[in-house]
Parts: sequence; C-alpha cells; structure tokens
Amino acid sequence: MVLHFKGRDKEFYELLSQNAELVYESSALLQDAIADPATFNEKLNQVITIEHKADEVTKAIIEKLHKTLVTPMDREDIYMLATIMDDIVDFVQGAFERMVMYKATVPIDGVKKLAGLLHSCIDQIRLSVSYLASVPNNQKNLIATTEKIAHLEIEGDRLYRQEVGKLFEEETNPIEIIKWKEILEHFEDALDKCEDWGNAIKGVVLKYA
Repeated sequence: MVLHFKGRDKEFYELLSQNAELVYESSALLQDAIADPATFNEKLNQVITIEHKADEVTKAIIEKLHKTLVTPMDREDIYMLATIMDDIVDFVQGAFERMVMYKATVPIDGVKKLAGLLHSCIDQIRLSVSYLASVPNNQKNLIATTEKIAHLEIEGDRLYRQEVGKLFEEETNPIEIIKWKEILEHFEDALDKCEDWGNAIKGVVLKYA
C-alpha cells in the first residue's frame, strides 16, 4: 500500500500539520515562561488559547474521519496521531497551570532540563509530520525522528527519576515535595506521549512504506 496525500486527502495532512504547530507553540511558550518567570501568567493564557485551538483541530480530524469513505491511511492511525498530539498539549497546559497554581514559577533545574527535552521531542514530532505527505519517500527520515524521540525520552526518564529522588533526599518541606513531584509527573507524562508518537510512526512506516 502506498501512502500519498493527494487532492482532498491533503486536508488530513494539513490538519495534522496544524496540530503539530500548535503543540510546538505550546511547548515554546512553556520554555519561554521558565526562562522568564514574570511572564508565566501571560503565557499560560496563551497556552490555554492554543489548547482550545488544538481541541478544535482534533475534532475536525475526527469529524472528517467519520465523513470520508476512503482515507489515505487507516482511520485508527490518523486518529492515534491526532489524539497523541492533543494529549501532549493537555500535559503542557497541565504543567503550566500547576506551576502557576502552586506558585512554583521559579523552576528547579530538573524542570528546566525536562522542558528542554520535551521541546526537542515535539520538534521531532513536527518534523515527522512534514514527512507524512509521502511516507514511501521518507521512510529513513521518519525512522530517524522516532530514534531521536526515543533517545530524548530515555534521557527524560532518567532525569525524572533523578529529580524525584533529589526531592525526597534534599527537600524537607512536604508541601514542596508534593507540588514539584506533580509538576515533574506532567513533564514525564508528556514525554511518554512523545514516545507513543514515535511508536505510532514506526507502525505507519511498516504498514505503508
């Protein structure tokens, strides 16, 4: 089976591309806020707007799946890719909201590093979407993005465990432990979703290349 987005099918690719850009924007805003904590509230509002837009794009993809008789790839693959990106935006927003709600806008070093790893993963997601218009011609490029995501996610896992361990070892205030552990978990969950994306892309390559 050969996968090319042509004619009306390009709408799926365009919608997936829109979602990828929104995910990237949300992660970029999180990094910017971490670099300049005074902007957290302003950038949180921007991320909330982006999350609403991502919901609308995901809804448009699902509605189009219901209305389209023949899709350029299996419906479950399109649905999976769309919903994984939507979940990542949700976790980015969740981390943002908790940092503001818990007045944790001066991040610990581990959060800064995890935000950087997450943003790098999302950049690879955005790149892999750009290759979906022609999977047969981009097999190596797509697999390369999945390998980079896997490497970044492994580093994120290591860093998450390290930072949780440091919290329990060095922090004496239980409230600080609770709030930072929850924030760290949102970054870890977002990175896990990036890993899910990589696995989904591998499946697409195996199926359609």
